Amino acid sequence: MRKLNPKTLTAALAVAASVALPAAAQEASGPILFTNVTVFDGVNEALIENANVVVTGNKITEVSLEPLAVAGGRVIDGGGRTLMPGMIEGHAHIMLHTDPVQLLISQDAFEQGVRAAKRANDYLMSGFTTVRDLGGNCFGVKKAIDAGVFSGPRIYCGGAGIGQTSGHGDFRMPFDGHPVLDGPEFGGTANRYKHTLIADGADDVRRSVREMLFRGASHIKIHAGGGVTSFTDPLQAAQYTQEELKAAVEEATRYGTYVTVHAQLNNSVVGALDSGVRVIEHGLVLEEDTVKRMKELGVFYSPQAFLPLQDVSGNPQFQAPIQQAKLAMVAEGTRNAFDLARKYDLKILWGTDVFGGDEIFKNFTQEFAFRDEFWSPIEQMKQVTGNNAEVLALSGLKNPYPDAPLGVIQSGAYADIILVNGDPTTDIKLLMDAERNIDLIMKDGVIYKNTVK
Repeated sequence: MRKLNPKTLTAALAVAASVALPAAAQEASGPILFTNVTVFDGVNEALIENANVVVTGNKITEVSLEPLAVAGGRVIDGGGRTLMPGMIEGHAHIMLHTDPVQLLISQDAFEQGVRAAKRANDYLMSGFTTVRDLGGNCFGVKKAIDAGVFSGPRIYCGGAGIGQTSGHGDFRMPFDGHPVLDGPEFGGTANRYKHTLIADGADDVRRSVREMLFRGASHIKIHAGGGVTSFTDPLQAAQYTQEELKAAVEEATRYGTYVTVHAQLNNSVVGALDSGVRVIEHGLVLEEDTVKRMKELGVFYSPQAFLPLQDVSGNPQFQAPIQQAKLAMVAEGTRNAFDLARKYDLKILWGTDVFGGDEIFKNFTQEFAFRDEFWSPIEQMKQVTGNNAEVLALSGLKNPYPDAPLGVIQSGAYADIILVNGDPTTDIKLLMDAERNIDLIMKDGVIYKNTVK
């Protein structure tokens, strides 16, 4: 890997207010100076050797090759470790932490909130300082983390995934009624708790989008096609009409943010592109003309390798025959979709779509290993930091953290930082085991883990 040695990359000092924090976190009373680190800045392939990084308050205030001192501050000798932005999970489901999986549609709301709090902390302690949530009523958990009630990552919360009756987001049981035909109290747990919302017709879609924006959504998630986990929709079914999809895009745009869509197959991706959608989730069965068009439109591509390429024999998420058949279809198209994405140099996001209990979640970082077949370590590092941060910035007027950039190491950026014991540009799998290989985790200028000797 080529090393970059400019004299001084950035210089500035700034002080930001801190927030109330859990006792386990280490809140600095003055600046923190990281010395003797190799910096990956989240954007450039060239690394910065023997660098010094200053954090003041909740922001990075200097990145330099010159010796630095911080009056009244703290010095952490990185010992040659890799300093990089805190990682960003691009496709999370904080609220969907259940064991067994069936509790997703029957669990008590208070228990679900407690489990979500644990899942949030698990993400943070895995080195993920931000998550982009794509389906679930995560607003309360986000507020509690931001208020310092418990530890967790920044959450960009989209709220309920919005979908049509009998679409991918329709997780009612056979004995449930319909939230419109029979009343919200009979319309199923997922819809009642607003983890998903059933909306039919352009006016109903507009109303549901506006409701999520009122709740605090930073983006809008729409189900535009069939899914693997759902039981009532064929995978091949393109969902929502152009009128309905355009209504969602129009409402999100009016509020200064964007729509992302669940779309596995080519037909649902095409419908989304026709409607002005900015981000495609999954998109694992694609045709070349569609991928070329995605590039021309500057659309972000958010695929998952962990989902289709894993051995699901022991994974309770996908044991039903209908799910197995759908997953086989997606898996068959994945490698071709990834090859096309590389051919046309799409802007790739890093995410896993993991949900379920701890036994499932503990393997979510295997996404790095599965992607290793298709993308170099440095490409993955850019995906999980700078690329993901770009799509977070699309939230615009609805950005919950608007005061500084995320996913980068530069002056003025939020101080979301991890120290890796080793060089992930040569071995991406180091990032799979935070307990062994990530020695320091900082979010918003606060240290949550520090085993640096």
